[in-house]
Amino acid sequence: MTTQTAPAARKFQPIFTATVTPGSVSTRNGKNGKYVVSQKSQFTTAKNDQPREITLMAFGKGFEAIQGKLRKGRAIDLAVQFDGGSLKVIGLPREEAPAAAEG
Repeated sequence: MTTQTAPAARKFQPIFTATVTPGSVSTRNGKNGKYVVSQKSQFTTAKNDQPREITLMAFGKGFEAIQGKLRKGRAIDLAVQFDGGSLKVIGLPREEAPAAAEG
């Protein structure tokens, strides 16, 4: 009798807004279409946060949302999530919802 092991479940990673300053930016062709890789990018999640270095990647809809917007050394706010040791672009951040009008 053989036992099968279930594939390891991926740990939930929340989506958050980060200010990213791309390092090198390259567009590549993969089996599922084009994608962007930006190595040695710096990111912060709050104004007081110290910049941290990471690889930024964008695929599919995330790639479409930022296509042409990433420039080496130019900071941009992005909706991202951790994916292993890199940051995966989800898209551009959503606008903050306006405060409810008081009645």
